[in-house]
Amino acid sequence: MAHVPIAPFTGKLLIDANAAKEIIFDLAPGAGRMLKRAQEGLEDVLLEVPSALTKYAATLGVSLDLIGRIATSTANVKLLNELLGDARKLVEVLEESIAYHEDQREAEFSQLAETVKRTVARKDPSVEAAFEKLLKYVAQVGVKAAATRRKNEAAAAAKTPAADGT
Repeated sequence: MAHVPIAPFTGKLLIDANAAKEIIFDLAPGAGRMLKRAQEGLEDVLLEVPSALTKYAATLGVSLDLIGRIATSTANVKLLNELLGDARKLVEVLEESIAYHEDQREAEFSQLAETVKRTVARKDPSVEAAFEKLLKYVAQVGVKAAATRRKNEAAAAAKTPAADGT
């Protein structure tokens, strides 16, 4: 069991996206690559366009409704970004919590496996059969590590020139 510092999560456990229901979309696979995204300088453009468009809309032949549509899209992006930040944090702590609880469970398995091995060696060998899968499960990491060590040692030996200089 790893001894890692933990603290209760005090952030949002419930993220209500109902306010954004009408502006949340599920795109087809790969469709996101075709969409234009915000670029550097956006804040300056958001300040410039309303005043310039108010003055030159007629000259440009565009409707002043464009200002409202841009403002709506900007507000939608802001709302979605707020929800996304909360959702990302919740996903992060959920993943960390899963890892923590998996570690707790794996530690319990390891302790039980050690107890089984001691019992098999000192008291009752018949116990081993009842915990065959547990013992194999707990030994996996060590078996893989040993195989990797042997492979690395063989690779290192193959690279080392022979003592006679050949």
